[in-house]
Amino acid sequence: MRPIRRTQPGFTLMELMIAIAILAIPIAAVTVLLSSSSNAWRKIYDDANSEIRLDSLSVMTSIQKIGRQANVVNYTLYTINNNAFIPAVPQSGSDVAEGQAVEFRYWQDAFDPDNPPSDCFDYSNTGNSYALYYLDGTTVKLDLGRVVNDIGAVHNKVRQTANLDSTLVLAKNIDTSESSVIFNHLTSGGQGSGCVNTNIALRDDEGRTIQVKFATLLRSAWPR
Repeated sequence: MRPIRRTQPGFTLMELMIAIAILAIPIAAVTVLLSSSSNAWRKIYDDANSEIRLDSLSVMTSIQKIGRQANVVNYTLYTINNNAFIPAVPQSGSDVAEGQAVEFRYWQDAFDPDNPPSDCFDYSNTGNSYALYYLDGTTVKLDLGRVVNDIGAVHNKVRQTANLDSTLVLAKNIDTSESSVIFNHLTSGGQGSGCVNTNIALRDDEGRTIQVKFATLLRSAWPR
């Protein structure tokens, strides 16, 4: 008698290889998709946290914060020429003044109403503190100090340091290839309108650029 052969269930080697090949196609597609998503996320993260991006936010946040509480009746735009800070005036036929620096005056630190300082009711006092934003080469810097005897950041065209509290670097790598003018405002009758425009461009070592343009409206007015 011949033995009866029973067919065992299973896959042949060829069937197994075909199944593995078919399964490899979606796995490869998912791998490519995940890799592309990771690279795109890393690019977005690097761009959002790049030095020029953070510097642009630093400049905008600082100027907006201090500018909005600054005194509209006593702020000055300057042009810088050989370290001399000269009050900016419009060119002939224009009513827009442009420069490389702006000085804001504002009030800092609330006083005790039961023991006010001697000058709190001085109607000529337009601020007890100053903030000077200025272009130094390819760097935007900020001087913070106190106004003493009506002398703030600049006196006789010279930047003052006697009552200077601190100097901060807000942004590096300013692109001045096209223009070094970073501040401007509209004037009327020799007076500023109280709205200071900022326009800077930053460029990093990889050639990426960021253009930062915004306006700051000064809201305080004293004396009225």
